[in-house]
Amino acid sequence: MKTITKILFIIFFCPLLVSGQEPLTKDQVIEDFTILKNVLTKGYPSLYEYTSKPIWDSLFTNFEKEKVKTLHNKNDLYKSITELTDYTRDGHLIIMRPQLNSIPKLFPLLLKIIDEKFYTDTDDYGIPIGSEIISIDGINGTELRKRLLKYAPSDGYSKNKKDRQIEREFGILHFYEFGNKDIYLVKYKTPSNEIFTKNIKCQSFQSIGKRFVNRNSYFSEYHNAEDKAKFVKNTIGKKEPYLYFTDSLNTAVLVMNSFRLDVEKFQLELKAIFKKIKQKKVEHLIIDIRQNEGGYPLNSINAFSYIANQSFKQRESTSVITSSLPEEEYSQNLVNGYTYKTFFEKYYQNALRKENEWLLTTDENEPFMLPSNKRFKGKVYILIGGKTFSAGSSFALFCKNQGITLVGEETGGGYYMQTGGYPIIYTLPNSGIKILISFVKINRYVKDKTVKKGRGILPDIEIPLTVQSLIKGRDSQLDYIIKQINNK
Repeated sequence: MKTITKILFIIFFCPLLVSGQEPLTKDQVIEDFTILKNVLTKGYPSLYEYTSKPIWDSLFTNFEKEKVKTLHNKNDLYKSITELTDYTRDGHLIIMRPQLNSIPKLFPLLLKIIDEKFYTDTDDYGIPIGSEIISIDGINGTELRKRLLKYAPSDGYSKNKKDRQIEREFGILHFYEFGNKDIYLVKYKTPSNEIFTKNIKCQSFQSIGKRFVNRNSYFSEYHNAEDKAKFVKNTIGKKEPYLYFTDSLNTAVLVMNSFRLDVEKFQLELKAIFKKIKQKKVEHLIIDIRQNEGGYPLNSINAFSYIANQSFKQRESTSVITSSLPEEEYSQNLVNGYTYKTFFEKYYQNALRKENEWLLTTDENEPFMLPSNKRFKGKVYILIGGKTFSAGSSFALFCKNQGITLVGEETGGGYYMQTGGYPIIYTLPNSGIKILISFVKINRYVKDKTVKKGRGILPDIEIPLTVQSLIKGRDSQLDYIIKQINNK
């Protein structure tokens, strides 16, 4: 998992080393594509979960006969592959961005997506916070978002995770889709409904990054933080769980931004946190996992044990469709202590064989899925959002199954299933494009089976961010819970 953490950092924050414009011949493109196709069709267990075989066959044929004619370099192939793999509807399947020899200057505005529209998240360039971006260089906001969706993988049909990634990485994604420019023509509508156009110069990657702390959607003023950089570092940027209290309401807020931490250390920190909660005789506990993109399942399990009402389950089954790794010569193993062969032999060789898959219905973590004897017995609320993913979504689903109130927005992690076990990185030989793909399909344990397929974990109380909340810098989701507690 530490290896994966490092790779995910490279994917999202360091796309800046190797040029994406080296020419590729048609034969080279076809060879790289064929390797990817073989991996998907021979080893990937969820290929037909959301997209039927006839549609996949059509997509593959179209690529080989038509699309290939338009692909001339690494960046062309990258864009085409991301569009293709988006049909898997899998947030764990990531096409790593081509890296660049030199750091490009990028579109500089920091944006937030609300109701599928782009709004300014800062007041830079004299554009008021909460102004709607109508168009950039004549391309309207709806079309911009539509063209960038393919770069942001998500489970099923939920767009929340996609939107959170697009708004966070808008500059670099715009560059990959449209290329770089010195000047961008921006048409925008202010909160007072005045429409203006403005020429905005590109900015360096570093200078844009320094302004991230000024985002109104980080709610620094809501928390009365004078030093925004320090606030962001100690809240959104903090991976370890942390706790703060609202003494006037006898309430504690536990923030868990990640489960991607050393298991033993994480458990010790949680133990200390819940000891403090008990000492303060807290009656209400708010757990914020809106930034939690997952990590170790055991951390999610251990965290939930402190609020569980009874024993719990995380899955019905897991499955694989291959006993050997396809295109192994192009693969890089990420799971310590195993090769795919030894992994298969240990867990699946003697599992139930069902058509073209091996199905495992036991869970080695089951003994840990019990309420802690130190569990919190007061009222619990959980904050969830589009970035809540993988093991973060598992935690949300544990809560859903036991009737613990979820507040916020639909998670990016799937309700019924995810493909998140045994990750491998493939490197395509001609383009050098890297692909992170998992080979284990996980069918989650759910109690409510009326939820539509392809959804994430749904909040019990949906509180989307509004433009007015963005302008005011108000955390309306946390506000809602505080008001509920206050009214009691």
